[in-house]
Amino acid sequence: MRSKFVKLSKLLSRKGLYPFLDREFGKISAGAKVLNVGAGGDIGKTLMRHAARQSFQVISLDIDAQRHPDIVGDLCSHDFQESRFDAVVMAETLEHIHSPHLALENVHRILKNDGRLILTTPFIFPIHDRPHDYYRYTRYGLAYLLRQFRDVSIAERNSWTEAIDVLSVRLIMDKNWPARILAPFLVLLAFIKWPISFLLSRLVRTDFITSGYVVTARK
Repeated sequence: MRSKFVKLSKLLSRKGLYPFLDREFGKISAGAKVLNVGAGGDIGKTLMRHAARQSFQVISLDIDAQRHPDIVGDLCSHDFQESRFDAVVMAETLEHIHSPHLALENVHRILKNDGRLILTTPFIFPIHDRPHDYYRYTRYGLAYLLRQFRDVSIAERNSWTEAIDVLSVRLIMDKNWPARILAPFLVLLAFIKWPISFLLSRLVRTDFITSGYVVTARK
């Protein structure tokens, strides 16, 4: 039963994420060589579906060997030697990287000229994947980190009301017993009041609050 509520919570907590990724993955051309930073999970499966459909190559990199990446390594320091990529995907990984400036310098180095970075990262979002959850980024922090790239586009991935709902539904991921009891009711409540949240987000439009950002950039 809990797994069903976890799936429901992800419909809210990842709203705006998959449409962006589907759109950007759909732009990757046949024969392209793509580095996926972070192995496995639903995002990895989404990328692999596009790779099969569009005939491009995906190489995964992860610091955790148990996730069975193609390359076990730290993006901040890994030596890719002469390897170059048409695109690098960093979806929901930047917050888990200890030295983001070094990681993005390495990404810039390994991208081909005109190569694309596809990046998503949370902003107002609960702690996850403990203890390797290090940072949250504003659009201005992201712009600074990506200053060596060009054509940088940074957008909010959901509205302020949806971001507030995300904070409550993500309690389903906590492991203490009071949270496990309360969280399913909060997930149901978020869906019940969704029409109100939707209306408020249209009446009061602001970029003041969001659960995360979706980003593209070119070398």
